[in-house]
Amino acid sequence: MRIGLDVSPLARNRAGVGTYIAHLLTALVRIAPDHDYWFYTPQPLPEKDRAAFGAHPHVRIVRCPTLLMGLRARWDQVDLFHGLNFKLRGWGRYGGIVTIYDLSVDRLGLPSRKLFGQRRSFLRTKRTALRASRVVTISERSAADIVELFGVPRERIAIVSPAVSPEFAPVAGSDTISAVKARYGISRGAYVLSGGGAEPRKNIAMLVEAFGRAPRLRDRMNLVVIGGMDHGADAIREAVGRAGLESAVIFPGHVPLDDLRALYAGCALFAFPSLYEGFGMPPLEAMACGAPVVCSNASSLPEAVGDAALLVDPRDPDGWAQAMTRVADDAALREDLRRRGALRAKAFSWEQSARDLLTVYQDLMKGKAA
Repeated sequence: MRIGLDVSPLARNRAGVGTYIAHLLTALVRIAPDHDYWFYTPQPLPEKDRAAFGAHPHVRIVRCPTLLMGLRARWDQVDLFHGLNFKLRGWGRYGGIVTIYDLSVDRLGLPSRKLFGQRRSFLRTKRTALRASRVVTISERSAADIVELFGVPRERIAIVSPAVSPEFAPVAGSDTISAVKARYGISRGAYVLSGGGAEPRKNIAMLVEAFGRAPRLRDRMNLVVIGGMDHGADAIREAVGRAGLESAVIFPGHVPLDDLRALYAGCALFAFPSLYEGFGMPPLEAMACGAPVVCSNASSLPEAVGDAALLVDPRDPDGWAQAMTRVADDAALREDLRRRGALRAKAFSWEQSARDLLTVYQDLMKGKAA
């Protein structure tokens, strides 16, 4: 089978989609070497990816302008074409697949940064989803949203879940954690960790309010929120001011992977109050590093964390204050959550994700050949 893939996100920022694609395709080309893969990209891939994927004789990395991907895929006579990031720029002899990760902006009605607005983007993605032979997404919750908002029949949607990257694991030695805490000014010793920065759906302003309503936390712990604070941070900083938490809340921005692992490993708990996630990797990353987790009960998050986290309504600051205090005060509960979390993080694997994707390809081939 000849499979063409639009791997454009690999050439851009690795956060989120790019990381998912890199791990998924690494596993796919390893477990299914009897197929040929054409990786189409308008920009050069990072040297690490060129070396890793280029080492496989059944992988070809093809520089191709975005608008010409369809023609190039036809020239290469691919059997299937897979658009890995909301767009389907080509087609194979047996059809085309598109991956749609989530519909957060449409579901929540959040402001869009797109040049021509979200409505145009929504309609374009809907047309793509309805045209595609199969839609791949990352959770049952996202699949349900695609059915409801786009009208795609559920039987044409496949789930290919992400997994925790192997880099996320417990950190050995307290010295490493102490050094990272000192680097980011975590002066109170114990701290609650969260992530997502200023992105509105990450709901950090509510978390700040909840932290302020928990006296045993606000008086003896720091709240550390990793992630970018460039856009939409005003509401969060206003929440900090209203609660009088200027000396307690720390915004270190984006942090290197090694520091992130140490922050996960050293926190009293990881709090993730997101309003919407297509899947929700940060809680599983935290679990893999040994953190007890308090998590939103919204969208796909219960599906991702299972019974390994305390689940709380993301619009209930009092509920969050109580849950975080409970975890911080109860050593037996923390240990139980750590144990459950470690098992939950291992429940997902990139090899299984690659096998699920391969099944999508094989089913399409068999269906067309029948």
